[in-house]
Amino acid sequence: MDILIHQSPGELVYLYISARGLQNLGHSNIQDFRCRVYSKEDFIGETEVSHSSLDPDFKQPIPIMYRFNKRQKLVFQIIDADQELSSQLVSQNASASIVGICKQPLAKLMGARNSLSQLNLMKGDLVVGTIIIHVARKGPQIAGQKEQTNKVTEIKWRWGGIKLLDLDFFTKSDPFAKFYRINGQQTEMIHKTEVIKNNLNPNWMCWETTENEFFKYSKNLYVEVMDYDKLGSEEIGHVTINYDDIKIHKKTEFPLLTPKGKNAGTLKLLELVIVEPKEEHIEIIQEEPKEPTFLDYLMGGWQMSLSIGIDFTFSNQPITKPDSLHKIDPHKLNYYQQAIKVIGGGIIAFDYDKQVPVYGFGGTPKLPTYTKSTMDDCFPLNGNKDKPLCNDVAGILQAYIEAVPNIVFSGPTFISNVLNKALQFAKENAQNNTYTVAMILTDGQIEDQDDAIKVLLECQTLPMSIIIIGVGDENFKYMKQFDDPAFLKKHSKTDMNIRDIIQFVSFQDYKNDIEQMSSAVLDQLPKQFMDYMHINHIQPIKMQSVHLSKAFK
Repeated sequence: MDILIHQSPGELVYLYISARGLQNLGHSNIQDFRCRVYSKEDFIGETEVSHSSLDPDFKQPIPIMYRFNKRQKLVFQIIDADQELSSQLVSQNASASIVGICKQPLAKLMGARNSLSQLNLMKGDLVVGTIIIHVARKGPQIAGQKEQTNKVTEIKWRWGGIKLLDLDFFTKSDPFAKFYRINGQQTEMIHKTEVIKNNLNPNWMCWETTENEFFKYSKNLYVEVMDYDKLGSEEIGHVTINYDDIKIHKKTEFPLLTPKGKNAGTLKLLELVIVEPKEEHIEIIQEEPKEPTFLDYLMGGWQMSLSIGIDFTFSNQPITKPDSLHKIDPHKLNYYQQAIKVIGGGIIAFDYDKQVPVYGFGGTPKLPTYTKSTMDDCFPLNGNKDKPLCNDVAGILQAYIEAVPNIVFSGPTFISNVLNKALQFAKENAQNNTYTVAMILTDGQIEDQDDAIKVLLECQTLPMSIIIIGVGDENFKYMKQFDDPAFLKKHSKTDMNIRDIIQFVSFQDYKNDIEQMSSAVLDQLPKQFMDYMHINHIQPIKMQSVHLSKAFK
């Protein structure tokens, strides 16, 4: 059952999760595991419990709304279901129930080849196994996870509480609920809800099970409602419910009792859907969307590749001065570094090899392997003219730090040659289903407008976008004109279609807030990408089926 996620516009994707080589932690019997996913402090969702396997393949995917213009940092926790305390996010050293943790941005998971990643699970500094994550649309189904042919009755329900007993002194309780099936004198936990903080009338998220799973041994279910606390959760109340009261007698409210038998509030069934099996097997086929979306292209094999040009003109001020825009501070990133890390990183996530050509302009390079006696308006930042590529964000930042002290800032500000390098790069990429994004970082007005316009017009026919980022407090009036397609149309000698592929933004427009600026910049790229695909009648590549149980073997 899909969980409705109320967020800003995005596209719903599903995380399919497996783990390999988990440690048994000295138990005589192999533990039961589940996986939980968080974004910062927010609980996203959890899988079902996988029983008695150190190489679990979780069947229940976790839905999440993906937004290209946001940095969504995810935390994956593999949990020992036999020892778990609550669904609240805790540090990896604070709970014995956490087997291992993996942290990875959602964009990197989606940008991996086939949207399939294998990452280390960590417990402190120790590798305690691996986690395999596949990001998929609602369909197609992952090969190997076939629809069950045996007849089962599905239960989809959502529970809440009414006037729960408050166990906290200064605030209200932080309730979550545990649902158990009853097997003789034993109880076996089937599901645990998320924690809802400071609320005595919680409405927990929908979840699903089957009659066979929950009522295999008895028609009774046992529910505990707990008050979360890091030092140990405390029971608010419990109740035993007969399933016939729900299914046949339509009962929805069930009084909770404290361990001492006093009133603890009410457990309420808010929503219920019971899906009885049909007489004959029907194959469910995911209907293809009528219009392909941005994610259909990226998850089908299209990549995004980045090219960077960095301004080293004298107006940046020498690095010996405190107000230098290129000042290197080991404790604080300058504006150039911030743009590379945040905006560049969001694009590089969708590049398989993560090789980025980086050029400087407006300075005199005195690099160990590349030296000029006069200003160079297009030089490789790593000093390698034949291979000006840096590996991923870390490689770009390292090349930048090493190059800055070996560049004499001069001028003028010419960007046409750097743009032309990006143009040639885009032509190569176009042969490999790759969309190129050229990012130009500059601190002032350019002085080769006519030449730059010629290159920008040539870029119109390629799968390409251009981001120009203003650094510092200069007046970028002329640069802002590039952001208007009508401006380029005036300079075109033909009746060519002018796409809106250029964005100009400056740090000052966003009060030097890199996160807001990054969101605004990346928000435009999907539309620019899709405009190119529509104009050229390019359809997305069909996603490949992925068999998690055999991935990376």
